[in-house]
Amino acid sequence: MSDHSIADKACQAMQAMFRPKAGQSIETYFSENLIQHDPHMRDGLAGLKEFVEEIAQSGHGDVTIYRTVVDGNLVAIHSKCDGFKDFSAPMIAFDIFRFDGGKIGEHWRGREPEAPPNPSGRTQVDGSTAISERDRTEENRAIVRHYRKTVMVDLQFDRIEEFIANNNYMQHASKTGDGIARLKDRIAGVVKEGGQLYLTPRMFVAEGNFVLVLTEGDLPEGPTALYDLFRLQDRMIVEHWDVLTPTPPRVQWRNANSPF
Repeated sequence: MSDHSIADKACQAMQAMFRPKAGQSIETYFSENLIQHDPHMRDGLAGLKEFVEEIAQSGHGDVTIYRTVVDGNLVAIHSKCDGFKDFSAPMIAFDIFRFDGGKIGEHWRGREPEAPPNPSGRTQVDGSTAISERDRTEENRAIVRHYRKTVMVDLQFDRIEEFIANNNYMQHASKTGDGIARLKDRIAGVVKEGGQLYLTPRMFVAEGNFVLVLTEGDLPEGPTALYDLFRLQDRMIVEHWDVLTPTPPRVQWRNANSPF
């Protein structure tokens, strides 16, 4: 499948989940033996059908897709979704799909409630969407990998200027505004309050100037799946979006797969 067709199919799969129609077949997009990493959903096609039925029963299922990143047989989608069970407000989500034989064989998802604009007036979904620098995909992936390890894992805050362009760094995280100073304050504040910030990057999905990182985190508030999307320009990080999803206790998982 081409990059264009795999992206289209992933977007159609999202619409099938959140805008279910009478007679619509979810089997068109997903494998019978779907490996499900969302701990709130059962494994396989049967678990996905349960989720689609819950969305349909909510009466307000909907999805708006803002960004799509294609990396080989992986497609990452940044969206706003409505209709989740036990949530009356829309959720901001990152979904990662792995295609196998023309259908989705594996799925990861992070989500958090939609929040008001952050201190810089930016929302969790606005900002740039255009993919460029496709010839630098691997270089940009390596830059983000190095940034994640140096600044966020090893906590070398003094090196942050090596990776982020301070004068035009646009921040979409719900509690943080633009610029490096606010980012440093946020990270330092988390470490100071809880005394722990252990991060293990698990997946890097990259296309051109966009790189999505899925990270397993042990934060002060508990185990967390962190989805961070970075946009680069001329080898520097210039824009960031994120979703932080609490990882429920193992006994509450509805499938046997790790969220990572």
